[in-house]
Order: sequence, then C-alpha cells, then structure tokens
Amino acid sequence: MLWNIAGRNCPECGSRYAVGDYDFKPNAVAFCCPHCDQDYYGTDARGHLQPSEFECVNCLNTVNMNQMVLRPAAGYEQESATTVVEHPWEVRGENKSTFRAWYRTVKASMLRPQELVELPPVQDRKAGHWRFLTCNSLLISFIGFGSVFLIPFMVVGVLGNAPIEVIGSMAGAMGGIVLFGLFVTWLLMLIFGGVTHFFLRLFAQPTGTLTDTYRSVCYAQGVMAMMIVPVCGIYLFSWIGSIWFLVSSILMLMKTHKTSGFATTMAVLILPATFMLLTFLSWCLAMANQIQV
Repeated sequence: MLWNIAGRNCPECGSRYAVGDYDFKPNAVAFCCPHCDQDYYGTDARGHLQPSEFECVNCLNTVNMNQMVLRPAAGYEQESATTVVEHPWEVRGENKSTFRAWYRTVKASMLRPQELVELPPVQDRKAGHWRFLTCNSLLISFIGFGSVFLIPFMVVGVLGNAPIEVIGSMAGAMGGIVLFGLFVTWLLMLIFGGVTHFFLRLFAQPTGTLTDTYRSVCYAQGVMAMMIVPVCGIYLFSWIGSIWFLVSSILMLMKTHKTSGFATTMAVLILPATFMLLTFLSWCLAMANQIQV
C-alpha cells in the first residue's frame, strides 16, 4: 500500500491499483478527502469505509474511498495498519499445523466469539466450519468419551494379555463410539442451525444467509472442546460447555446478522428450552405413573 499519495499509479512500476483491493484493521487507517484532507476511518471487517462514496462533511464534495489519500491512524505503523488478522482455522496448513489451528479456533470461540465470526471466510474454504465441527467432534468422542468407556478396558486387556479378538472388538467398539458421536453432532447442529435461522427470520431481519448461521453455530461449538479432558471432562464440563455454547452462538449470530440481543437470544434458546420443557414434562408423567402404581 502506498501512503500519502493521491494518484493511483505506483511511482515505482507505474501499475494501477485500487484502495478496495487491500484489507486493513478497522479504524487503523485514515481515509483523507483529496480536496480538504478531512479524515474518515474504516469500520467494517475489511477496514473499509461504509458507505464507500459520500459527501464530505467539510468541503461538501462527493468523494469515493478509492480517490482518498491514505495514512496510518495515530498509534499504528504502516505495516501494522495493513496487517489483517487471519481466521485461525480457515488458513490452516499455510503457516500453522491443523492442531494449532484447531486450538486457536477453540480459544477464540470461548473468549472472542464475535471477533472470530467477523473474520471473512477464505474463498476456497467456505465449508471450513463443517470441517472444524468434524475435527472437534472426533476429538471429543475419541478422547472425552473413549477415555471413560473403552480406553481403560483396552489398556487392561493389553496388559492382561487378553486374546487379540477381544482387543479387536474393543477397538471396533471405540470406532463405533467415535462415528456415532460424529453423526449425532452433525444431526443436532443441522437441526439447531436450521431452527435458529427460522426464528431469526421470524423475530428479526437477519442480514446473512442460512450458511452464515451454520458457520456461526459450528464455530461456537468449539467451546465443547472442554469435554476432551480425559475421564472427567464429560461429567464436569458438559453442562458448562452447553451453556457456554449457547452464549457464544448468540454473540456470533448478533455480529453475523446484525440483529438485536433480545431477538437473537429468543431464536437461539427456543429449541433447547422446548427440549428441556418436554424432558421435564416426561419426568413428571413418569413420576405420576410410579405414584399411581
């Protein structure tokens, strides 16, 4: 990026360029009017002006973002102003391992959910949120559930010189648990995302699509990674993770669809609240039947 230059031809090579071709940190670049030098700051996810064309408040000339003179905002160096935070999962393999990308995405889903979902998806990895969901679910099933149900028996079987058929059966059962957990996670997420998007459209006017809703809830599911803690994770953190998942989903969807907190909360909580109500009513009926008997 060429700073403090009004023209749009590179003085070194003569090639033309456009401001819109570059991404910036929000509020990190001053877009200055070419007529009066009045400065404006980009606030969208790419650090661009919204709208990109408007009437200058100082000189009243119509200005376009691509005509403006750019300078780093106060407190930013030239390099840091144009450094865009990359989505940790969707750029995996380029400069980080898959495990590191998964860990950073889980951490962001817990602590910075709105910042995570605000990062634009990589064009050739638009289904990255489903791959993240798959990876997270496999780890939870294999380590979280497997450490409780089968891994101890497999270790005892190996140390106790159990027949290879028995160990093989245990390993097969382990694989079944992992695949079943993946299937259940996908099914629940498809239902939850679809129902949530339906009620979002009913209660508000979401700016995004169904795909954007699925992207938000899939990355919000990263908080469930706390269940990976061997043996005790599924007992100690399942309820905490479930509540945290709903909170992260609300925050992500508010940012994605630009909807109010009330409407988004209602849309997110309808399905789990209905499930809990039906469960409670079923328990009451069962208790009533036992009392009658």
